[in-house]
Amino acid sequence: MLARCARCQNTFTTDRFGIQTCPHCGSEVLLSDPNAPAAPPAQPAPPAPGTSSPSWGAPPAPPPGFGAPPPGAGAAPPGAPPPPPGRPPGAQPSEGGWGSAPHRPVAPPPPGWERSAPFVDRSRIGFLASYVQTWKLVAFDPAQFFRYVRIAESRSAVLFGVVALTLGNWFQTLYGYAVSSAAVGLFDDMLGKIPQGRMGVDHALVLALKSRTTFAGVLAQLVMAPLAALFVLYLTAGVMHLLLLLFRAAPRGFDATLTAVGYAFGLFVLQAVPVCGYPVAAIWFLGAVILGLGETQRCGPGKAAAAALLPLGFVCFCCGGAVATMLAGLGTISSQGE
Repeated sequence: MLARCARCQNTFTTDRFGIQTCPHCGSEVLLSDPNAPAAPPAQPAPPAPGTSSPSWGAPPAPPPGFGAPPPGAGAAPPGAPPPPPGRPPGAQPSEGGWGSAPHRPVAPPPPGWERSAPFVDRSRIGFLASYVQTWKLVAFDPAQFFRYVRIAESRSAVLFGVVALTLGNWFQTLYGYAVSSAAVGLFDDMLGKIPQGRMGVDHALVLALKSRTTFAGVLAQLVMAPLAALFVLYLTAGVMHLLLLLFRAAPRGFDATLTAVGYAFGLFVLQAVPVCGYPVAAIWFLGAVILGLGETQRCGPGKAAAAALLPLGFVCFCCGGAVATMLAGLGTISSQGE
């Protein structure tokens, strides 16, 4: 029988029900017996003042006044919140795995069942551990993650995306500096053997190329990378949110869009991989942000895909027009020269 740990999202094999110990992270996992009679869930105690919100994988505390089940829900004990749709009666949201039952699509949870991402609880879990846990959820289970993530904590999503984009840009800048320095040095040695003049090559072009690959210029790019990442993240979220408003697909406000875009931008840490890192990150980001916008805004993947792909199509159209104009100009110049 296969079970899943709700804390680290890893699966393991077990031959019994009840409390299990995850072999990956050591946390306790309660595996319910589907044949056992369902027991009414206990009413959770109210959180103590000053405590942090529940992290991803912990049962969310119901907000004040959230006690009666929503209309149309099955019978539930008085004062107990309704179970999330698609899960067996009596099962708690913190349980890891549901035995051998097949996976069924889960509808959007009712208000109050949202959970904080692990990165929100980074002061307790640790920055690196919480970042890795959140990245795995965004990368490998985006639909489930964005369906339950708490959109009121968008600042952590912004920080998550800015850190990833900054690290990726740093690696790209350093790689580019190393490659361009080697190329300019080789190019300069080759042009040094060519005489300068009318029939030769203007060495000022080489000097201008050198000036763009100085260490000071690279250092300035490294320092400005976090601000550039923040600007790009907010610009992307703003454009997508405007399109969602145009499609009437943003009922939960800008925080929902910012949360989806911020966590999806975490995939751009793959830019640290030379050559293929950026295209892989860009394609993966598009898939994650489409699922994220559809779940956080509860608008579905169709309108979310339109909001994510229309800006990309516009950029491609403008770049194609610029290339066509340049080629036409070069053709005109060559025809006049003949």
